[in-house]
Amino acid sequence: MSIQVDFQSAKGLVNVYGQSMLFHCNHYNRYLQQTIEDPDYIDSEKILLQSAAETVYLQLKACFAQNPDWKLADKLAMASEIFQFAGFGILDFSKFADSGHSVTVPSSHFGLAMKLNVGHRTKAAEYFDKGFIAGVVEALKDELGPEFQKGFTLTQSQSISLGDDYCRYVVKAGESPAFDWLEKLVPAELPAFCEIPERKFTETPVDEAGIVQAVSGLPLVGDEEGLIPAFGLYLTRMYADYYNKTSFRFEEELQKQMGSVELATELLVESGHICAFNTFGGIMKSAEWKALIQPHLQEKADWVHGMVAVTNALGWGIWRVEELVPGEKLVMRIYEDYESLGYLRWFGKADHPISYLATGGCAGLMNLIYYGDITTDPVLDKELYVKLFQEGAYFVGKQTKCLAMGDEYTEIVVVRNQ
Repeated sequence: MSIQVDFQSAKGLVNVYGQSMLFHCNHYNRYLQQTIEDPDYIDSEKILLQSAAETVYLQLKACFAQNPDWKLADKLAMASEIFQFAGFGILDFSKFADSGHSVTVPSSHFGLAMKLNVGHRTKAAEYFDKGFIAGVVEALKDELGPEFQKGFTLTQSQSISLGDDYCRYVVKAGESPAFDWLEKLVPAELPAFCEIPERKFTETPVDEAGIVQAVSGLPLVGDEEGLIPAFGLYLTRMYADYYNKTSFRFEEELQKQMGSVELATELLVESGHICAFNTFGGIMKSAEWKALIQPHLQEKADWVHGMVAVTNALGWGIWRVEELVPGEKLVMRIYEDYESLGYLRWFGKADHPISYLATGGCAGLMNLIYYGDITTDPVLDKELYVKLFQEGAYFVGKQTKCLAMGDEYTEIVVVRNQ
């Protein structure tokens, strides 16, 4: 089997069986999940589990529809292959046909990532893995026998995040409508968007087209453990709508409790800071950057353009630098940003800016280059993070236009906080 990956370079998006997928690192994954888990007054488990199950279900239904001759074993093999390919870990269905319908995960990106967080966990953290399995089972329900037509339950008995050597799940058929809603999912049709312009800053020595081609061609796929070690990080090619649904459902729940979106905005933008610091920072310190990109960079502004070029190969949409005042200001326009696309698909037109990852990411880019001076190859540790995002004249981002609100593009303005 081979996974069909459609990289649409003109839009900066990657489609895999109907689902937009993009790269993010273990630090963003763990921080976003921890952010959603922290408030004990919302049902975070439901948010995380449902968002994973929905997205995987839709992808596999599309994949299986393209391959009508596949048998059950073929479909389970493809589900496992996608899991490994995307860097989620290893998903073992070899004992699924037994009466116990057990599934093991000997290697889990989320299990390992969540162990990096401070504090002792008391509940298994592999909600994404559990949701992935639920999506697989729901997509195959018609082939698993009549007992599954009334639903199924999914329980976890072992967890890497809690110190076990592997994760184990048991699927049990029975009268449980827990995942029946998956069959009713219908995303909204997206409108036509404006034409994406060429980049404005053509005098830079950065070869964006060459960088996009090189980065998109890197073998960033799961290894024998189903993990993607790259740039000093562990990457996943995650579902855009998993991030979108978890983030925006979290926002909805906090808004119900707090009466406004301010707290959710602050927390989700902070997740973007974590992403920029670790992902952008890791890339700009990597051997690949130093060998392929850095030799062409003449000044710090070139580092901005170089990192933007890399970003346009990650599946996040197309980023365009509209204005750059070195050391002072950045205006970034993003065309078909994945956050806006997801909001429009599943939540309708937004009444406030919702591109939280992009806002935090743009601020992080300026902090890394003009405040932390990533060009000197500093250590990316907690002390540097605190300096860049909490101390002195650091950069902050503000979203001034939003595709999900009806604007032609998303725009982030980054300036110093004082």
